[in-house]
Amino acid sequence: MTLSWSTSTGFCPPVPMSRLLTELNPAQHQAVTTTDGPLLVVAGAGSGKTRVLTRRVAYILEQRLASPWEILAVTFTNKAAGEMKLRVAELMGGDIPGMQVSTFHSFCARLLRTEGHILGYDTGFTILDSADSQTLIKNCIKELGFSIQQFAPKAQLGKISRAKNKMSLADDYASSAGGYFEKMTAQIYQRYQKRLRDCNAMDFDDLLVNTVALLKNHDEVGEKYRNKFKYILVDEYQDTNHVQYLMLKYLVGAHKNICVVGDEDQSIYGWRGADIRNILDFERDFPGATVIKLEQNYRSTKTILKAAGSVIKNNEARKDKTLVTDNEDGDKIQHLQVDGAEEEASEVIDRIDRGQGEIGLKEMAILYRTNAQSRAFEEQLRRRGIAYQIVGGITFYERKEIKDLLAYLKLIANPRDDISFQRVINYPKRGIGNKSLDTIVNLARERNLSSYQFLIDEAAPVALGNIWKKVAKFVDLVEPFRAQKDDVPVDSLTQDLIEKLDLIELLRSEDEIQGQTRVENVEALIEGMSEWARAHPEAGLESYLAEISLFTDLDTYSGIEDKVTLMTIHSAKGLEYSSVFLVGLEDGLFPLERSIGEPMALEEERRLFYVGATRARKKLTLASASTRFRFGEVASIVSRFVDEIEKSLIEVVDLRRARRWEYETPHRQPSLFETTQRTKRAKTREPEGFHYEYEGLEGLQVGSIVQHPTFGRGKVISAEGFGESLRLQIMFSGVGLKKIMAKFARLKVIG
Repeated sequence: MTLSWSTSTGFCPPVPMSRLLTELNPAQHQAVTTTDGPLLVVAGAGSGKTRVLTRRVAYILEQRLASPWEILAVTFTNKAAGEMKLRVAELMGGDIPGMQVSTFHSFCARLLRTEGHILGYDTGFTILDSADSQTLIKNCIKELGFSIQQFAPKAQLGKISRAKNKMSLADDYASSAGGYFEKMTAQIYQRYQKRLRDCNAMDFDDLLVNTVALLKNHDEVGEKYRNKFKYILVDEYQDTNHVQYLMLKYLVGAHKNICVVGDEDQSIYGWRGADIRNILDFERDFPGATVIKLEQNYRSTKTILKAAGSVIKNNEARKDKTLVTDNEDGDKIQHLQVDGAEEEASEVIDRIDRGQGEIGLKEMAILYRTNAQSRAFEEQLRRRGIAYQIVGGITFYERKEIKDLLAYLKLIANPRDDISFQRVINYPKRGIGNKSLDTIVNLARERNLSSYQFLIDEAAPVALGNIWKKVAKFVDLVEPFRAQKDDVPVDSLTQDLIEKLDLIELLRSEDEIQGQTRVENVEALIEGMSEWARAHPEAGLESYLAEISLFTDLDTYSGIEDKVTLMTIHSAKGLEYSSVFLVGLEDGLFPLERSIGEPMALEEERRLFYVGATRARKKLTLASASTRFRFGEVASIVSRFVDEIEKSLIEVVDLRRARRWEYETPHRQPSLFETTQRTKRAKTREPEGFHYEYEGLEGLQVGSIVQHPTFGRGKVISAEGFGESLRLQIMFSGVGLKKIMAKFARLKVIG
């Protein structure tokens, strides 16, 4: 049911106040009902922030403080935005017309469809995904005559993205560039932006940058939107970058009614530009702001919460808060210590296999630091026939058959899209090779046209000569679809295109084994288009492409199927499970080696551990391996984050064959110093009382964890010599293997 709304009477009938404010704790109640001026809600893990956000929106509407179209709520995933809309609709008793609840990028894309012409963009501009952006920048590097090996496209795109996140535009970047490589990147950046303009296209970062440019530099646009939105709500504020911060700053009107909800302890996207200072400095940026802390956790057991808290308290860049819960104490956290990655996977899957009858597979998740860690777990799951799903692999819209079909649709919508043109001009094969493509591209540029615009220009047949016969069929295929793109529903248009391309037969003939799967993917795309077309009867191809271009695999993840979930901890943000396995907990892997010497980077790794641990409701299992293959078999040290957990909360389960004697033998094994002293005494007949112990090294043995004043934490791998000549081989995190003299090393045994 869709509710009608008028600015004078609002919804009819009104929602009872008791329905909105029921079941809220005092802090949540205050956050919902504080509606004047800037508000920071510091929402700890599992503290009900979505409940606060949705009830706050409903409260504003129920109190007649704003009409639906005067509210803007932004978050980071389409899935989160959809859930927020649904919950508000349930509270209000029906769908709410006109209210904007979306991701940052979706809001910007919608605004730019309306206002982008001011910046010189057509309304049908293409939004390039990361793969297409990489293709375009690769073309730019080649055009400039630079080496792809020296200037790797992915790395250059990363540098440009970081610059855009700081609102450093191409010319600004070029004017401040210093050194050879930075100046070369500046040239690539400028060429990349020119080619984007030529294609009437934007990448993901441009959506934000161009929105800020409009709001800041064009008073009529800025005033229009500042007057439009009386209330702005921001979810996951700790993950905003500088350009998103600027966008919000230029959107907030004189009323200053901005409410941000977030948790600095869960800021884990610094590597893609997120700036934790945005949430830490909110009171400075918005003077007079109200700050409310949500410290009641409704998700995890007391043990899990205490363990996560004992780790995160070691960070300095955080606001003071302590999460509490009324939940049970729960089981101790198990720490599995195994020999290697294969044993780690085997032990974890054993526990999943035993637990699936009790809680179901969908209530269990394996979380890791890097995607590469999934292999061993996948092999074990397949071997045992246990159903699983991976979040964070190749997304549906990145599959070749889907990208090929969408490239046709993008070109139909935007004839200036050279990247899509390059992808489909010879698919299916038409005998148009690279040489012919280069000819088309060069002739088009001479005339200041895109490649496809040149093909439909009257000069093309003569200019192309023999090539024209090959490309004419392509033009004859595309033009009828361009003519009807605004009049035919997107699913019908695409179905007709598939038939014209004879795509189903083509996919089956290309690969006998995978062909049927690819056909099923195309069928799934059409099914999704049909659902979209029914939900958006007035919208056309351009709107559809704009929406799906911003989709991620997390937006399609439901957690309904009874399967074990495998994902990186970054992907797990916002999710929760009864049982979580946090694996690969070794210094150098988690935390990553490159972060160990950088205090701010190490704090972000610690926040990542905190996020992973607090995904668990009932049971948390940690796993570490003694050796891990990282460009060679490397001895590993248990992650410092495990060491930071209160010992009373953790149960060590040592399954290592190599060191099991340390725990099973009833008598303590002699330390290195005791062994070497005996050897020396035997050789020199020294008295029993003669010692070569050094301060802090009592109990040192192979496998000990030590601290060095320069190299940091390390693990003793081997020893040779004795007494004052004792030499140790130590694997230091972030440094590597070092041979040092024990006498002069100033070491301290810490584990």
